[in-house]
Amino acid sequence: MTDTILTNGWRRLDNGFDVELLHGIPVRLSNNGLDIPVDDADLVDSVSQMTELKVTIVGWHQGETAGEQETRLFVDALQFEDVLHRLALFSAALFVDRYHTAIDTDSVDWDKAEYERDFNQAVEHCGLESSDMNKDDYYKVYTTFMHAESSRLIDSGIDPLIEPE
Repeated sequence: MTDTILTNGWRRLDNGFDVELLHGIPVRLSNNGLDIPVDDADLVDSVSQMTELKVTIVGWHQGETAGEQETRLFVDALQFEDVLHRLALFSAALFVDRYHTAIDTDSVDWDKAEYERDFNQAVEHCGLESSDMNKDDYYKVYTTFMHAESSRLIDSGIDPLIEPE
């Protein structure tokens, strides 16, 4: 699963459309200028199969090239914790990449800074407002995920390849 979590960039769907991923989280969809009718429900199913996250298509608009249409994607709010989990796994990989050690209980500043950033990103990826979620409810789960993943990476001798965002 970690390989999928660290996936950033555009990935092709079977129908020729592309989905943009950020740490395995679908954020945008493009028709690549293809002039083929595709049902939004089919696109949602394709993205969900690829990412294991249910998405909503926000609204199509003109893309960067002639004929291209793009839409932003929001992950179902019921999967907020899954999104936060993926962001925690990436933060763990980032820590290991930078410091070549597991995150420990003394890494309080890292925990707080990464949680603040990742919580806000998860809220945005789900199309929510920060007031929709109680930030305190997820901190312990987030840091547990992040610490466990950093330990797994170190114990397994995995040197994660971190792609720029």
